Amino acid sequence: MPWGQLSIAVGPDGHPMRPRVKWHLWAICRGEPPLMTAALGLLSIVLGCMALFFVGPALVTAIIQSQPHWLVYVMLFTVGASGTVVPLGIVVLARSAFDLAARRSSMVGVVVGMRRDVGLFGRTYRVAVQAGDRVMTKKLWAEAFRITRATFDKLRVGDRVTIEYSPRLRYVYNMVLPEPLKKAVG
Repeated sequence: MPWGQLSIAVGPDGHPMRPRVKWHLWAICRGEPPLMTAALGLLSIVLGCMALFFVGPALVTAIIQSQPHWLVYVMLFTVGASGTVVPLGIVVLARSAFDLAARRSSMVGVVVGMRRDVGLFGRTYRVAVQAGDRVMTKKLWAEAFRITRATFDKLRVGDRVTIEYSPRLRYVYNMVLPEPLKKAVG
C-alpha cells in the first residue's frame, strides 16, 4: 500500500479492525446534564460537611466518655463516608463547572457501536461515534455518548450523525440523526 493511504488499521487476518471504544460504564455523572451534575456535587459537599460538623464532636465525646462500641463504630463509619463524599463532590462540581463555562463541542461521525445496559435506575443506552474524517483522525478510539431510548431505536451502526455535546461530561445537547431513505415514486 502506498505511503499515506492507510485509512484504517488492519488486523492479523487482513480484515479491518473494529474501532476501540472507551464505554466509561462506571464513570461518575458521565452523560448527565452539567447543571444537574453541579447541583449534585454541591449537595454532596454540603451533606458531607454537615456530617463532619455534627458527628465529629459527638465522636470525640463518645470516645472520651467510653460510650458503647457500636455507637462509636457507627460514628466512625459516618465520618469515613463523609470524608469520601466531600472530595467526590468537589470533583463532580469542578467537572460540571468546567463544562458549564466551556463551549459546546461538536462532532460529525459514524456510529460504530451501540450498547444497551441495565443500570441502577433503569436501562441506559449508549452509542459510540468515530469522527468521520479518517485523514484527520490519528487514533482509532471512538467516543461513547449516552442517549435516550427513542434516539437509540432510530440509529443503526454505520449511520452518519452530528453531535453537539459537553466536552467533559459528554452530555449530548443535540444529535442530528440521518434522514430516512425515501422510496422512489413510480
